[in-house]
Amino acid sequence: MKTVLLTGADRGLGLALAREYLARGYTVFAGRFLPEYALLDALHEAHPDRLFPVPLDVSDRQSILEARREVERHADHLDAFVSDAAYMGGPENSRIRGPEPIDPELLCKSVRVNALGALQCVDVFLPLLDRGQEKRLCFISSEVSSVALMQRDGDFRYCMSKTALNIAVRMLHNTLYPRGYSFRLYQPGWMRRQNPDGSLLTRDARQIDPSFSAARAMPLFTGTRPDEERLELVDYLGSIWPF
Repeated sequence: MKTVLLTGADRGLGLALAREYLARGYTVFAGRFLPEYALLDALHEAHPDRLFPVPLDVSDRQSILEARREVERHADHLDAFVSDAAYMGGPENSRIRGPEPIDPELLCKSVRVNALGALQCVDVFLPLLDRGQEKRLCFISSEVSSVALMQRDGDFRYCMSKTALNIAVRMLHNTLYPRGYSFRLYQPGWMRRQNPDGSLLTRDARQIDPSFSAARAMPLFTGTRPDEERLELVDYLGSIWPF
């Protein structure tokens, strides 16, 4: 049976992707980080033999190592990895406007979660991924990661960390594509936030449902291409972004 590890699967896109992978017959290891969210528990009750919540803080290497041990209790390989865990950060100190405008600790936290976390997960789980058949690595990026299209004057933390993720994925591609790995870099759109009760918070009519973005991602994440040597940033509408 095919297996996948998802990070950041407590809610939103990660949770919706878990449902999509289950629908396609995968065994899903779903990284959980938010104790106030019980949505994964309900999904586990519906699929007790194929959905396994796994405590996982991607900013903590020890947590990643413990997550690998938990996955190894149920599987001897992983076919796919999806990096969805992200730290958005708050609006405070997000623009240049004073003698101490940037909070370096929060900026470092963003990089630890959004870029280094994804890289560490691949590093720790690589022995399991090496034994998989698909060898598919998927990463959730963002429209704000594109240097060529950047128009913002704030939100340094999230923008910088997602751009760093893109570079990390490029370097992973350079290293692992020759070993049979294929890569997906996905821009999921501006999504509605999911509350602990499962409802969606809408701040703007332009926001989309995470389940819609997840459904659009799956052909990309599970399908093959004739040009797998080419790394692209693809959005939920199928458009290719410069990065």
